[in-house]
Amino acid sequence: MSVPGRRNVVFVVWAAVGVLLVWRGLPYAGFREVPDVTGLQGGERWIALGAAVVVGVGKGLTALKKGARRAAAHIEKQGPDAPAWSVFSPFMILLVAIMVGAGLALRYAPYDATVKAWIVGILYPAIGLALVIGGLLARSVPPLGAGGDGRAA
Repeated sequence: MSVPGRRNVVFVVWAAVGVLLVWRGLPYAGFREVPDVTGLQGGERWIALGAAVVVGVGKGLTALKKGARRAAAHIEKQGPDAPAWSVFSPFMILLVAIMVGAGLALRYAPYDATVKAWIVGILYPAIGLALVIGGLLARSVPPLGAGGDGRAA
């Protein structure tokens, strides 16, 4: 698979997971009704949504931009003939597994429902938005250590 094709795989995966996280966070933020989920009410939901957008855009344009550049460097290093399954590095796969575990713990751990609504109602949409931004950037950013700002790390 070509280098641009594998970069598009990064975009599709990150964007799909991002949309899923936003969708999963909306009940906690009070924007979607789901049985057994306590969501935020009234003005709280808009505060949570605003916080999610600010955090998501900030994370997307900083940390996930760097992650996109790392992913691009990994893809470029493998060359144009690498298979599609080699898009993600072992480090990235481990990081995703840890983050999935942490996300499940946030949703299923027994703690105050209102606190859970604030945490999940902000973090899930924020991380989802950041992943969509990072996925878009992964299609075009220069690889880490090449072009752009010229920094190696």
